[in-house]
Amino acid sequence: MFRFLILISLLLVSLEANSKKDGLAYLNTIRDQAGLIKFKTNKALEKAALSHAKYLIHNQTKSHYEKRGKPAFTGTTPSKRVVKAGYPTAYVMENLSINTKGYRRSIESIFSAIYHRFAFLSFDKDEIGFGHVLSNKKRKVKRSYVYNIGSSGIASLCKKSFSMTYGIYYMQDVCGDNDKIIPKSLFEEKKDQIRRKNRDIVLYPYAGQRDIWPAFYNESPDPLPGYKVSGFPISVQFNPAFYKKVKLSAFRLYDEHGKEIQETKILQQKNDLNHLFTPYEFALMPLKRLEFNTTYTAHFEAVADGKKVKKRWAFRTTKPKETLYRITQKKSKLSVEAGSSVVLYVVPNSKNDIVRSYRARGGIKVSFLDQNTLEVTFPKRRSSGRVSLDIGKRKILFDLQ
Repeated sequence: MFRFLILISLLLVSLEANSKKDGLAYLNTIRDQAGLIKFKTNKALEKAALSHAKYLIHNQTKSHYEKRGKPAFTGTTPSKRVVKAGYPTAYVMENLSINTKGYRRSIESIFSAIYHRFAFLSFDKDEIGFGHVLSNKKRKVKRSYVYNIGSSGIASLCKKSFSMTYGIYYMQDVCGDNDKIIPKSLFEEKKDQIRRKNRDIVLYPYAGQRDIWPAFYNESPDPLPGYKVSGFPISVQFNPAFYKKVKLSAFRLYDEHGKEIQETKILQQKNDLNHLFTPYEFALMPLKRLEFNTTYTAHFEAVADGKKVKKRWAFRTTKPKETLYRITQKKSKLSVEAGSSVVLYVVPNSKNDIVRSYRARGGIKVSFLDQNTLEVTFPKRRSSGRVSLDIGKRKILFDLQ
């Protein structure tokens, strides 16, 4: 019944530190633009999220599950933790990210991971709790962000008492009190009440959306086994409150010159190896990274309850603030201004070609934007020595002007 997912950390760097309030506003802006109601905060969900964020830092782990006896333990699963924190129902979802800087970057990284994205774009959830912990120590897991997502409608059912009546189906293990039962018909009714407040079909990226990061890296479970780097997923979700049966006809992606992106994989319930897609969820997974600062157009066709559905919309990937250089050769030489910063995009040669390490000379400072993109800042004064950057087998020489 419940979906627990793990997001593997991406080494993303943000220039701003976002507060919890700003993070909620950012997430709700995305939901609103996509056609979904905004999340409201819930103190119990927030308490549970914060407790697990502390556990992740204390135990240097990145799992949804906790082990009894470990420091900061509050419950083995997200469901048990939210119940212990005072939330009436175990019907929750949890997202998390590790080592992202700021809520905005954390949320962006989760949206690049298709299973986690669907949790943030849930049709039947309407409240959330944020939890964030930052360690001042030099550790592998330095920052943790946890999001517990729940349903006020189901929570309200768990505050009531129901007596067994012949001929009515009941559900157990939905409420914090495991012995409590609720009628299945009321459970579905409460979910439908929230679903009907949302749009019938949700597209992501939504039409006209900008600043989409062009890559997807890691998620557990892994929707693309064998790929360490690929492109940002495009998804379509049908609202179960308005549709009963959906059959996919076509899903394509085009660049800004109208050329179809050929190397893609379409995911839906029947071919999802992890069995997490519902019959109403579809995703186009580009098998190669998308380009920066590029407009893409998605085309989707399906038959829903016997009627044809066609969607065609465009979105644009992000444009780095600094000058962008695409690194494709083993040896490159770049002329740059002393004291400036640039972005180096190391174009992957294969599905497993990611930057694992680098060696910098000449006083330059390097930080990761993702596992193929680095921001490089140069010293203000020209050096008499070599100014260079070795990235795996690639070598880049810089001529400071």
